[in-house]
Amino acid sequence: MFKFITRMAASVLAASFMLSSIATAQSTILVVDQSRVLRDSEVGKHINRQLESIAKSMESEVKASTSPLKSERDRLVAELKNMDAQAIQSRPDLKTRANSLVEKQQKAQVDAAYKQRELAITEQKALQKVNEKLATILEAIVKERNADVVLDRSLVIYGQPADITDTVISRLNSQLRTVPVTRERLPRQTQ
Repeated sequence: MFKFITRMAASVLAASFMLSSIATAQSTILVVDQSRVLRDSEVGKHINRQLESIAKSMESEVKASTSPLKSERDRLVAELKNMDAQAIQSRPDLKTRANSLVEKQQKAQVDAAYKQRELAITEQKALQKVNEKLATILEAIVKERNADVVLDRSLVIYGQPADITDTVISRLNSQLRTVPVTRERLPRQTQ
């Protein structure tokens, strides 16, 4: 009985491979490496340069806001270093300063998280414009080559479908070299 089920499963598997290879043989499949298009195209390089500049600016802002906090923390730690618990209890101003410092550090962390989200949104909006252009380019190539399917290179495990990445990069470079990359700013929630 086990041998019969094993042979039956093997037959079904062989038939499904045969049918899928027949269906594949009848389809024109194109492949594009989207990550390479974004990395090697002029507009992709432009976006990366702009995003790096914005990220450096954000990093400078974060450092400017956290540097005084580090100094304040170091001063507080130095004061507390040689004090025992009773001495600390007798100085309520130290507890107030510590609480204030913790609150400022938390606000700085929230601000840094906002900046990360702003950078991601900035990138998404810039890439949206590129993706719109890529859609029209891919649509034209599909019509020209009478293709049925376009896959991203990362999805292809095995096979030799026609790679159109160089064509896509060439057309994108001729139609779109830059896009506005404007830093997005999220409204901060007041507490």
